[in-house]
Amino acid sequence: MPAVLIILWTVGLVLLVFDPRKPSVRWMAGFLFCGGAGALSAVIGDTIMPYGALHGYSREMLDWLDRARIVSSLTQYYGLPFTFIMFASHYNPAPLPAALRRALPYAVLAPLAFILLTLRPVHPIPFRAVVFWAVPVVAAGAYLVLSRRETLYLLRRNHRYTAAAIVPAVLYCSVMNYLLPALGFTEMWRYNTWAIVLAFIIFIIAIFKYGFLDMQFLITKKKLDISLRAVTSGTAVLNHAIKNDVGKMKLFTAKIAAFAADTNQPELLRDIRVIEAAAEHIQEMIARVKGQTQELVLRQSALDLGDVLEELSHQVSLGLPASVEARWELDGPLPLTADRAQLVETVQNLVNNALEAMPEGGELLVRAYQTPKWVVVEVRDTGKGISREELKRVLEPFYTTKAASNRNFGLGLSYCYHVMKLHKGNLHLESTPGKGTTATIHFPKRKEERHGAHSVIAGGG
Repeated sequence: MPAVLIILWTVGLVLLVFDPRKPSVRWMAGFLFCGGAGALSAVIGDTIMPYGALHGYSREMLDWLDRARIVSSLTQYYGLPFTFIMFASHYNPAPLPAALRRALPYAVLAPLAFILLTLRPVHPIPFRAVVFWAVPVVAAGAYLVLSRRETLYLLRRNHRYTAAAIVPAVLYCSVMNYLLPALGFTEMWRYNTWAIVLAFIIFIIAIFKYGFLDMQFLITKKKLDISLRAVTSGTAVLNHAIKNDVGKMKLFTAKIAAFAADTNQPELLRDIRVIEAAAEHIQEMIARVKGQTQELVLRQSALDLGDVLEELSHQVSLGLPASVEARWELDGPLPLTADRAQLVETVQNLVNNALEAMPEGGELLVRAYQTPKWVVVEVRDTGKGISREELKRVLEPFYTTKAASNRNFGLGLSYCYHVMKLHKGNLHLESTPGKGTTATIHFPKRKEERHGAHSVIAGGG
């Protein structure tokens, strides 16, 4: 049981540290702490109290330990169903009307209050009565968790692993904690350990690879945020220093060029022109780096994403290679509040990446649609794709898979990520080597933004 206590409380603390503002995370942490309280009760009763009795603990100390054991046990048995249904109602609020969601805590606690007020004693737990409250509440919570639906692949995968880590363990422990004791089988909670360990293993795999309650995204986001802040500060200093030195170079090369012209030294003049061209190139490069790493200030306004992308599709089609077939599928109108300029630049970056991935031709698909919570843009190509190792790093500033290009700084996707972060949205990349890549950006919707009709724009060579 000490291992169960450590596992449950550690996971609860991790959730609270990384995303304490989200209600579903707070309730899940509360659920884990309640489960850990049960393990603490077992540790006190099985280990600490026998140790104290053998080593001369006073009667008063042993009584205090026994009270702590009972309180921990009550916290588990009466807290687990309540915190779980509250977590589920925030994790998947869609099936519940707002009024019912507000009344849910009282509706769940009322039967429990009746049981506690009419039955004495409350410890040991009156399982034959409590089972009729606990099991339906846990079953309803499991239904809410499993019935959540996600359109976006990233969120759908995250949900699958979240449900796999939580629901089987909760149902199994509910059978052991409530149902079997109500039938006369005592201390069945001792068999919960392996279910909890299995759930913990799924949690560890999910959090580092696939996501658990958005935790993987948060860890990645914090790492990228730190990198972007460092790059922004560093390029600002670098830009200032280089601009000053290049200015001196241009001043003195102009003097030397005038001297070469006056003294009729064409060879020296040609050499000076080479230096001048190099200085101009340095200025151009540092300006481009600064432009993609500077602090962005959003100028948001209400717009129709369908109109924005339709206009962009016409611009892209003008320079589209004949070997590329492009389709723009816009599920519109798509009302959105965003910075139009940054939105266009972000989609343009993703489209350019897709086209550069298909030097020998292929298919480009830009698809825009909305879900109940998001407005989504997908950019798909049938290019060479990105390996798993490269995919883990493509959002890092200055990392690029286009090593052959001396005009690429590896900042395009970092810029896209930065824009989406400021919009409180997400950027997700999927790729299969040899088959292509899909870049997905999703913007959060406001309550007043509603679903529209469907249209298709096609183009290509």
